[in-house]
Amino acid sequence: MFLEPTLTRDGTLDGAWWPHSTDLHRELPALVRVLEDRLGPILRVRLDTATWDDVPAHLLIDGHFLRVSGLSATSNTIRVIRGNQDGFLLLVIPPDTTGPIAAAAMRTAARTGNTMSANEILTCCHWLAPAPTPGTRIRRYRDADRESVLALIDADRLPGQPSCTPDMLDQAVAGTSRRDPDPWADIEHPSIDVLVDPDGHVAGAVSYAAHRDRSAGQILWLHGREILDVVEALVSHALRELGGGKPVHAFTAVLGLGLAALPTGRRPVTRKVLEHAGFVARNSWRYLRRTTPCDLSRAECPLVEIVASAVPPGWLLKACDDDSSAELVAQEPIDGLGVLWWFSAADSHADPSLERALLLQADALMHEHGASETILYAAGDPEPSGALFDSAGFAEIDHLVSFTRPNNAFAD
Repeated sequence: MFLEPTLTRDGTLDGAWWPHSTDLHRELPALVRVLEDRLGPILRVRLDTATWDDVPAHLLIDGHFLRVSGLSATSNTIRVIRGNQDGFLLLVIPPDTTGPIAAAAMRTAARTGNTMSANEILTCCHWLAPAPTPGTRIRRYRDADRESVLALIDADRLPGQPSCTPDMLDQAVAGTSRRDPDPWADIEHPSIDVLVDPDGHVAGAVSYAAHRDRSAGQILWLHGREILDVVEALVSHALRELGGGKPVHAFTAVLGLGLAALPTGRRPVTRKVLEHAGFVARNSWRYLRRTTPCDLSRAECPLVEIVASAVPPGWLLKACDDDSSAELVAQEPIDGLGVLWWFSAADSHADPSLERALLLQADALMHEHGASETILYAAGDPEPSGALFDSAGFAEIDHLVSFTRPNNAFAD
């Protein structure tokens, strides 16, 4: 059973359940016990009666009666209700579904902001997410693969991240950028390869490149709908192509596509495959999001210095006194989306009041330039208190991690 991590119920579904059988008397008590650990007492459930062998009017679970009724409007779902219409809608994956398809469906249903219905998810995952068979192969990316690869990328997108556009994908394939300085300056032209099934459907894609001085290799980005066999095949292929005898970095650079690191909460399969292949965590960031308006009720703090920034276009904010300091970079909002990069002070120089003043001034800049939503990347050791970001309305969405394989001694 997977639940959407923020529990905000903004998407079509709030999670997914993969029961062992169609026997409600056996399956439902286990589900309710797990859910009550997260959600509190469950009073009743409504479900798709056509998918179960027998639907009782109620069940006695741990000394309490649970009311059970039909939910005719939505097939392959169950709604669990805590109180007066306080319901969580879960996708119900048929018990006989294969592991890779069930995993892909569960990840999709539990994704924050998912807009697909239960039936759409099951249909999509059955078509796109079969485990690789002996007929699968890896080949070079073609222009005809563009829509399939964009769909793979979008399936892994975090809330608040803009969709990858065809132009962005084309730049990543070509190894070009419109940014200054050029992020491709130290890296050779990238290779983009796709894994296809016997029918020619694209199941995964990977981009990799060597440094121009041949000192290291890079796995730039990889997408395979978190299907174990697909991700394993793509990582192994990239390591073979990069050759042995030098370090290989993974998810350490933004080169035309999305995040500069791997969202490990949303993509646990990719993380495990990398670790099994000898990669170790290198740097980490917290990814937080706020969709509520900025709070401008406090006066400006004279201890905060604001300096214009060219890369990225925006501002560098510093807050300091005699003993403490904190800083962040604020990117000028684009289409209502602002981005903040937070750098914590060293433990001996941290000051919560300065950090609050810094965040307040960043809020004022975001509001002044039209931000209706803000993404915050927080780095540092130690990281700032979660209470600081909670009080400012931020919710943590995921933990971003980059990886390095110290010596690529890959062997077939």
